[in-house]
Amino acid sequence: MLLPPERIRVPLGSHSRHALFRELVELALPDADPATLETVFQSVLSRESLASTALGDGLAVPHGRTNAIAELRMAAGLVESVDDYSAPDGAPVHACFLLVTPEADAGMHLKVLGRLARLMRKVDLRTALFEARSAAEFAAVLARAEAP
Repeated sequence: MLLPPERIRVPLGSHSRHALFRELVELALPDADPATLETVFQSVLSRESLASTALGDGLAVPHGRTNAIAELRMAAGLVESVDDYSAPDGAPVHACFLLVTPEADAGMHLKVLGRLARLMRKVDLRTALFEARSAAEFAAVLARAEAP
C-alpha cells in the first residue's frame, strides 16, 4: 500500500502552501532526521517553483525527487483553508497528496502521479474524499477506489 492510514491526516493543520508542504513531508517521513526532512522539503519547493501542483477541482499533488530518500513515500490529507494555494480553475485546494521519490526512480514517480490523476478524475471519489472525517475514512475511500 503506497498510502497507509498513518500517513493520512484529516484535517491537516496548515494554512499556507509552504507550511502544508512541510507538514506533509514530516507526515511522509516520520522517522527522518532534520537534514533529510529539509532536503525533501526543498525538493518539493523546487518542483513547485516550476508550476503549481494544484490541479483543479480542489486537488493538489505536490511532489519532488531527491536522493535524500531511498524509496517512494507519500502522505495525504484534507485542508480547510490554504489561501496561497489555488489551482488554475480558481478552486481552493481541499485534498492534497504528497509524493516524493528518489532521483533514479523517475518511472515510478510518473506512474504514481498518473494513477492519482486517473483516480481523482472521478467526481464521486473526490466527493467522498472531501467528505471524509478521519484518516481511516479517507483511506477507506481510496481502498474502495482501487479495489478490482
